[in-house]
Amino acid sequence: MEIRRYLRVIVRWWWLLVLSAIIPMGGSYYFTSQQPDFYQAKATIAVGASLFQNPDPDPWQMNLSNTLAAAYAELVKQGPVTEAVIQRLGLERSPEELAAQIGTNIRSGAQLLEISVTDTNPEAAALIANVLVDELIRRSPASSGGDPQQQEFVRGQLEELQTKIDNVNQHISELTASMAELASASEIAVVQDRIAALEEAKLTYQATYAELLNSYSAESPNALTLFDPAVVPQWPIPSKTKLIVAIAGATGLGLALGAIFLMEYLDTSLRWEDDGVLSVLEMPVLGVVPRVPRRKASLSGNPLGAMAAGMRTVRTRVFLMCPDHPFNTLLLTSPSTSEGKSFILANLAVVMASAGNRVIAVDADMRSPSLHELFDLPNVDGLADVLSNRSDDGEDSFLVPIQETGFDNLYLLSAGRLLADPTNLLTSPRLPALLEFLRHQWDVILIDSPSVLGPPDATVLATVSEGTILVVSAGQTRREMVEQARDRLTAQQGVNLLGLAVNRAKSHGGYDDYRPGSRKSKRERKRGDRAWLTLSEAGERLGIGKDRARQWCKSGRLPAARKGLWWRVDREGLERMIEDVCVIEAEA
Repeated sequence: MEIRRYLRVIVRWWWLLVLSAIIPMGGSYYFTSQQPDFYQAKATIAVGASLFQNPDPDPWQMNLSNTLAAAYAELVKQGPVTEAVIQRLGLERSPEELAAQIGTNIRSGAQLLEISVTDTNPEAAALIANVLVDELIRRSPASSGGDPQQQEFVRGQLEELQTKIDNVNQHISELTASMAELASASEIAVVQDRIAALEEAKLTYQATYAELLNSYSAESPNALTLFDPAVVPQWPIPSKTKLIVAIAGATGLGLALGAIFLMEYLDTSLRWEDDGVLSVLEMPVLGVVPRVPRRKASLSGNPLGAMAAGMRTVRTRVFLMCPDHPFNTLLLTSPSTSEGKSFILANLAVVMASAGNRVIAVDADMRSPSLHELFDLPNVDGLADVLSNRSDDGEDSFLVPIQETGFDNLYLLSAGRLLADPTNLLTSPRLPALLEFLRHQWDVILIDSPSVLGPPDATVLATVSEGTILVVSAGQTRREMVEQARDRLTAQQGVNLLGLAVNRAKSHGGYDDYRPGSRKSKRERKRGDRAWLTLSEAGERLGIGKDRARQWCKSGRLPAARKGLWWRVDREGLERMIEDVCVIEAEA
C-alpha cells in the first residue's frame, strides 16, 4: 500500500518531475556547449636527488623531499612565481587568474612534482608550464641549474683533483717497486718517508674531491631538477557535458521529488485514491461521486451516468444500514462551505425519486440557499416563511409552499426569505412539527443545511433528523476539519452520523464504463466500416464469450476466415445470422 501511495504521488506530479529534469538538463547542456575546448600541458620536476642519480638513496632524504614537494606545489601558485611568469611571457591576465589555471600533483613514491596548466590555446599551455617549472627551479636554493658558471668551475676542480690523485697513486707505486733494489737502510727510510708524504697528500686530495663531488651531484633534498618538460597537447581535455547534464537532471529530479513529498506531507486535504476504501477517519464511506466539470454541473436524470451511479451507492448503503425501518429524514451537511453538498443532495433526490419514492428536498440553508437554483425554480416563499408564520392554529394546519421540480415524485421546499438569525427559527418547536407533517406526505425528506463548522444550524438540524450524511470534497476538505465536524456532531445527543459521501473524486473507470459515449462506445466507433470483426467484437454482438465464438468459427457456425493466428468474422454474415435468429423467435 505504501508503494502504491508513492507511485500515485509520482503519477499525479509526473509533469512537474519531467519539467524539473528537462529544464536543468537543457540549461546545463546549453551552457556547457558554449564553453571552448580546453587543453592541458604537464611538466614534471624531481625534488631532491633523483633515484636515477643516487645509487644508495637515503630514506630520510626521500621523506624530506616529499614534504618539500608539497611546499613547492603551493609556492608555484603564489604571487611571486606567477607574476614573474606573467612578466616573462607578457600575459594579459592577473596572478589570480593564472593561479586558477595551474594544477599540481605529487608523486610521493618517486619524489616527482607534476605541474599542469590548462588553457584554451595548446601552445600557450605548454609554454606556461615550462616557464613555471623554470621559474621554480631558478628560485630553489640548491638546484643543479642555479649557477651554471659555478657548476662548471666545480667540474673543472674535480677533474684536476682526479688527475692529481692518479699521479700520486702512480708515484707511490713506482716508489714501492724501487724499494726492492735498495740495499742500505738509509735509502729505504728516505723512500718510506716520501711514500708517507704522498699518502698524506692523497688523503687531502680525496677529501677535497668528495666535498666538491657532493656539491656537484646536488644530492640535497631541497634541489629541483627538470625531469620531463611539457609538450604541446594534441587533443583537448575530454568534455564532461554528458556527466554535467546527467547530474543537473538528477539534481533537479531529486529536488522536485523532495518538494513534492514535502507538499504531500504538509497537505492534509482528504484525498480519494482507492475505490476499495470502506472508511475514512473512523467513518464509513457511503458513496463516491466523480468530479464533474463546472460547465456540466447540472442535474441529470440519466440513470447510466457516473453521478447517478454514485448516488445509487449512497442510497443503497443508507438503506442497508436499517432495511427494516428505512430512514425517512436525512440531513446532508459538510465540514465547510464549497464542498458541493447541495449538488449532491439534489442528485440524490433525483435518484431516490426515480426509484419510485416520493421525495421532498428541503433547503434549510437559509443563510446561503442554492437548491432552488439547482432545480431552476424561484425562491419566493419557503421554509423561513413557514417557520416564522404564527397565524396557524395547529400542527396540521401548515401552509407549505411546495414546488414541483420537473422530475417525477420530486418536490422542493425552498429556503424562503433571508433572515438575520435563522438559528432562532430552527430551534423553535415548529420545525419538528413541520417535519412530522412532511413525513406523512413524502417517503423521503432530504434536508440541506449550512456547514457544520459554521453556525450551529447544522447541529440543530442533525438532532431532528433520523440520519446525517457528511459530504466531503476530495482534494479540498482538510482532514482536521472532517475530524472537527465529526466530533461536533457526535457530541450532541440524538445525532446519528451515518458516514461520508466523497464528492469530486478522481474517476478510475467503474460506472463510467456504462455511460453513453464511454469506452465501449468509443471502441465501437473505432470499428468504423470494417467488413470484419474480431472474436471479441463478434462475441460481444452475440452475447457469448470469446472462446465460444472461436468454437463457432471452427465449426463453421459463424461466417469467418482465419488469417494466421486470428479469426476474422464477416460482419454482413453475422448480421444476417442475427436477423435469422430474430425471425425464428418471432415466428415461434
